[in-house]
Amino acid sequence: MPPGFTGACDVHFDDHHTWSFSVDAPSRGSGGTKVEWPKRLRRFLEGASRVRVTSARRVIFDDEVAFGDGEGRVSLRDKHGVPFMVDKWGLLQHPFSGRDKAVVTELVELTEVVLQILREDCGIDAWMAFGTLLGAAREGGVIGHDSDVDLAYLSEASTPAEMALELYGMTRALRRRGLRVVTKSASFITVVFTASDGVIGSIDVYTTFYVGEYLHETATVRAPVPRSAVLPLTELEFEGRMLPAPADVDAMLAVSYGPGWRVPDPSFRHQPSNEIKHRFDAWFGSLMRQRREWESRLAESDDLNGSEFADWVLASTATDARIVDVGCGRGGDVLHWARAGRWVLGLDYARGSFRPAARVAKDEGLRAGFGQLNLLDLRSTWTRAAMVSRDAAPAHVVTARGLVEALDRDGRENFWNFVSMVVRGGGSLFLEGEAVGRARPAVDRADESGPRLRPVDPSDLIAAAERLGGRLIDSAGTTEAGLVLRTRSDRAVPARWRLAFAWGSTTESTGSRDD
Repeated sequence: MPPGFTGACDVHFDDHHTWSFSVDAPSRGSGGTKVEWPKRLRRFLEGASRVRVTSARRVIFDDEVAFGDGEGRVSLRDKHGVPFMVDKWGLLQHPFSGRDKAVVTELVELTEVVLQILREDCGIDAWMAFGTLLGAAREGGVIGHDSDVDLAYLSEASTPAEMALELYGMTRALRRRGLRVVTKSASFITVVFTASDGVIGSIDVYTTFYVGEYLHETATVRAPVPRSAVLPLTELEFEGRMLPAPADVDAMLAVSYGPGWRVPDPSFRHQPSNEIKHRFDAWFGSLMRQRREWESRLAESDDLNGSEFADWVLASTATDARIVDVGCGRGGDVLHWARAGRWVLGLDYARGSFRPAARVAKDEGLRAGFGQLNLLDLRSTWTRAAMVSRDAAPAHVVTARGLVEALDRDGRENFWNFVSMVVRGGGSLFLEGEAVGRARPAVDRADESGPRLRPVDPSDLIAAAERLGGRLIDSAGTTEAGLVLRTRSDRAVPARWRLAFAWGSTTESTGSRDD
């Protein structure tokens, strides 16, 4: 950016608004300010495009630019041909400006249905919030760079636990009416649907509440706001419909976007203090950490082949045992096992990662199923484990390849909860991972924007399994892994390791321990 520049900018690729950002402080010296491309946009920057950078009515840059080898045109559209952009959170979204008007109509109609269900089935009066309220107040409809609908409601529950139960009750009510609901935290859910253009649409529902004089809204707002600014609810026009809104729209938008909310700023980002973020995380947690990173990483691969790990499991387990692959990713191992005649269930955190494999399994008539498992969510963990453990299989084989190093402390604890419920009546566990030096950054080494990976000591996993009554029946590479983990050099060659455990009377592997 030019020397001394400050302000908000919009970036267009071939006249498509792709990204907005702000420069808050002028550069020092005559070199100007360098602004990096968003991490999630970089992999699409291949080919040529006319790039235009504007600030208000000022054109900062407008010229043809070649990225990479410069061949072809930069494509910023999904498989359905719908354009996407980088939103204020740095995520790839499909803005309303690039979608058919019919999609907006579908979304508003579903919003009315959600409001009705919450009111009739739960006694909850929700209202337009955040970007939706901003669009209603400023334009009478959606904002072009927005991509969803935001709703909020005021909880009178006295503790975070009671608020969580209240929101789970709302989730069940919405699902009973046939809606798809994703729980993202104990104070935040999303109703999702597939729009007519093939792209997923969403309606976010947030819990708001008071602690003393302070109004709390999701993880971004903690401010002294009078209750009279919220209730009684009023109405505002939104895309030709009258939808509920808080009593004092100006006050509610000011605490979210500042007193200048009336002036459009596509680069605006909520920047709550660490105090607010830590408070909400302690109260309500987060059930979607790193999920978008994993979904993005898995979407880049079309590999549906089985691994050497899958061959090892086949050779080490009974043919009538049911295999449960936790963290199945694209599902290549699941297909490999099913084609060998096994009954397999693939589970993954990333939404949609296994859809291609599920289609293949259906077309080939394989005994393979797929489902979601969120190891950040104890409810999801216990519910799925209970369903699996009630299967009439002689024994269950739980497998996890490249999973444990992707889990934080909560996820790893829930993984062991899952394993203990599934195999306690008799079964086995097969693990494979990769040890990296502790001096390396805790991110995927191929791409710093990728999902985080953490060093895992196989000896810790052995101890954890033995505490649950498992006995080690096979291992490989654990000595090398221990050496790599103890090195202080960031040039240590990663070491792959394997572990197998058995519970009950499960037949032991023919393999041998290496240490």
